[in-house]
Amino acid sequence: MENFVAIDFETANENTYSPCSVGIAKFENGKLVDSFYSLINPEQEFSPMNIFVHGIHPEDVESAPTYKEIYPKIQSYISNNLIVSHSAFDRNVLTKSSNYYDVDFINVEFIDTLTLSRRLLPGVHHGLSQMIRHYKIENITEFHNALEDAKACGLLAIAMLEASDYSTIFELVNNAGYKSFGKITSTEYIPFTLSRHGSTPIKFLNADDILSKKNLHKININETRIKDKNIAFTGKLQSMTRSEAEVIVSDLGGNFQRTVTLSTNILVVGLEDPRVVGPDGKSNKIKKAEHINSKTNNIEAIDEKEFIQMISR
Repeated sequence: MENFVAIDFETANENTYSPCSVGIAKFENGKLVDSFYSLINPEQEFSPMNIFVHGIHPEDVESAPTYKEIYPKIQSYISNNLIVSHSAFDRNVLTKSSNYYDVDFINVEFIDTLTLSRRLLPGVHHGLSQMIRHYKIENITEFHNALEDAKACGLLAIAMLEASDYSTIFELVNNAGYKSFGKITSTEYIPFTLSRHGSTPIKFLNADDILSKKNLHKININETRIKDKNIAFTGKLQSMTRSEAEVIVSDLGGNFQRTVTLSTNILVVGLEDPRVVGPDGKSNKIKKAEHINSKTNNIEAIDEKEFIQMISR
């Protein structure tokens, strides 16, 4: 088995170059041998949506290093290592932040456990927490903590390999239909894609492009976590319209709610318009969800990326 590092970021707002925490888990011979966690001062305003999801506040990062200051530490872990992450989001934070802060980005190879799990396990939900439960991976109880998510992602990669007939990650991904690992350099991005799609280098593929409206029709939907759930939305979605989201939820057997109520199970938080939400940045739906959760804790808040993962396979 190849040695690798799993990486995860949380961001302060919708900008992928606004990391506010990083978690790195280093694995050698299938064992966790080292880990690193740090808050990061994003030098940007925090979005209430993001705070609602990961719980990191501006005052928490006042004395934390900036991305540029902490990047040498990150580089010491990822240099000459295979990077593992669950979805393109974290790699996008890495590349966009490095570009924003003008740091020397090293060449790395990577795999995406989200897309790989879709190949290996069609017909189930492929979110990180669901994959952890599927493979019965223990001692991972907290999500949206960058270090715990990084550990979970690394353990997931190992679990997928151990459940196969292969001895290396390369053999696993190759036999799953991938020509090679993905690759990121200072000037190009070679996606982790199936062989039939080729591996033509492109300039930094943005996660927003992957989930663009023109690709929405390609998404295969999964009803594992949608069926019979009451789902509300707040803010603007980037990958689809609210009407399209309503159709998807309804088609999967869920109940689309126009308001947050005591019966709401999931609140999908999109981008909020500061002109609408007021000085605290929170929509009425977020405020109501927080009020309900202070008494019942029944509402799960997720961002758009997680909603896409929830409906994808």
